[in-house]
Amino acid sequence: MRISAIFVPFFTFIAGAAGFYIRLVELLNAYEADTGLPQRGATITSVLIAFSALFILIILMFSIRATTKHKVKSGFENAFGTDPTFYPITCSVIGVVWFGATVMYYLNLNMIWPLPATELIFIILSALTAISIAFFSIEMFQDPERKSKFALSVVPSLFICYWLVIIYRQNASNPVLLSYCYQSLAVITSALGFYFTSGFVYNKPAPGRAIFSYSAAAYFCFVTLADNHPISIKLIFVSLIAINILYSSMLIRSLRWKEPK
Repeated sequence: MRISAIFVPFFTFIAGAAGFYIRLVELLNAYEADTGLPQRGATITSVLIAFSALFILIILMFSIRATTKHKVKSGFENAFGTDPTFYPITCSVIGVVWFGATVMYYLNLNMIWPLPATELIFIILSALTAISIAFFSIEMFQDPERKSKFALSVVPSLFICYWLVIIYRQNASNPVLLSYCYQSLAVITSALGFYFTSGFVYNKPAPGRAIFSYSAAAYFCFVTLADNHPISIKLIFVSLIAINILYSSMLIRSLRWKEPK
């Protein structure tokens, strides 16, 4: 699966970049300037929906094939491999970027004091997620048997789930579903990706589901970058793209053919 370990992440990257461009064109042309409402039956909106559905279908087919034809060993270190340099360094860089984005988000709220509890919890969980991503990769390289890996693998899922609740609260009264649907899909699939990553740590591997979640999360995070979000939030989405593409490549590379019965 060495070729697929390069091709699938590259395909996801190209599709995500295309989705970002289509979404950008949609935002510039398919929304009314006065009301901000989307135009009914806009062609570019249908194009993005169809393109996204096609990408998801292709990734789904690959994920099903990965499940039926291949297998992985239990344990994160066996299913993903723990490269002694590239893996921990890359995750540490992702963690630093994510942590920096969290600090930037906090500074942007500096004029609001005291901070609302929801924002404070968001900032704390985001910072802990950035730290856990970096330290998890270091722990996996140094000693995969350490118990701290269990807690470190769960923290990102908790943050992403909390983020989803925040998105719901912010858009509960928003009638324009198109304004936040891609952000919601990006966060939902990212939560699934971290959830299935934890599954490998707890010896509950689901390689097909994990590959699908990683690819879908990276794609929808790309599309969401076109939306009007603060730079700090966009940097978190960039970090999510990086970690999902990294995990996708590592997992696919470690897949092995199932032995015929």
